[in-house]
Amino acid sequence: MKHTVKRTITSVKIPENLYEDFKIMSVRSKINLQEIVERTIFMYITDSTFRQKIHERYSTYYTGSDIINAIK
Repeated sequence: MKHTVKRTITSVKIPENLYEDFKIMSVRSKINLQEIVERTIFMYITDSTFRQKIHERYSTYYTGSDIINAIK
């Protein structure tokens, strides 16, 4: 029996170059935006170390390749 999850429709605005970089990486890693968002939100809720990294390391001034380079 398939388990269905009730989903909420939402929209977010992200920098275009950030999304373009994500699209390239997502093709290579075979992950879509919904999967990455769900996993990231789950980690943010359940993993205090991850949450702390997000707050300390990544600021909204990062865009596109800047985030990719910051992660490396």
